[in-house]
Amino acid sequence: MRFRYENKYIVTEEVAAILKARIEQTMKPDENGGSYVIHNMYLDDKYDSAYHGRVLGRNVRDKYRIRHYNNDLSFIRLERKHKEGVYVWKDTVPISEEQYKMIRAGDMDFILKEEAPLFKTLAMLHRLKGGMRPTCLYSYKRDAYVYKPGNVRFTFDRPPFQTDDGLPPLPIQQQPHIMNFGKPDYWPILLEVKYNRFLPEIMRRMLHGLPLFYTSISKYGMARERGVLPYDEC
Repeated sequence: MRFRYENKYIVTEEVAAILKARIEQTMKPDENGGSYVIHNMYLDDKYDSAYHGRVLGRNVRDKYRIRHYNNDLSFIRLERKHKEGVYVWKDTVPISEEQYKMIRAGDMDFILKEEAPLFKTLAMLHRLKGGMRPTCLYSYKRDAYVYKPGNVRFTFDRPPFQTDDGLPPLPIQQQPHIMNFGKPDYWPILLEVKYNRFLPEIMRRMLHGLPLFYTSISKYGMARERGVLPYDEC
């Protein structure tokens, strides 16, 4: 298990533009092309353990989600995100479009027969915690840059919006989701800085002098709290 650091900051469009101008001299777009839409379908148990773990501020917690990109259902993966303070570790396994549609429809029983370790972990929770089920869908645009030393990633996530993947709709957040800086029509950006054991000095200098507002925002928590109904109330 290899943990990574994950630091989150709220930035304005102006600050994001300045930072991008700096990092584009050194960093490269990530392996997915650097700019894309992420679709996360979050899973939780009968007791909403993942959501309440976030609300209660538990230092150690797990989050399960299913992710695909740009409405492309040819590559879908199930992810477990394990977090201990600022340390993050992820486990992933690919799933088929058919499995994705089954889970989206609330049919999770097939996971009991799967052999991949992550499926086995999810199956255990499915048995012990009253059944896992999808809770909400959260879609947003990401610009991502990488720097090989330290395995550094800078990502800029913009507000969520509804997209069409040809499947029945899930509830999508309708309101600004982070902070509006006193302007109801203003949507800021979430900057995430991720790295392994160290953040290279050249990367630190990229951030120097910019007004970065450190935050512990959870996209899943925001999705559940700001205008997204539980999946079974749709």
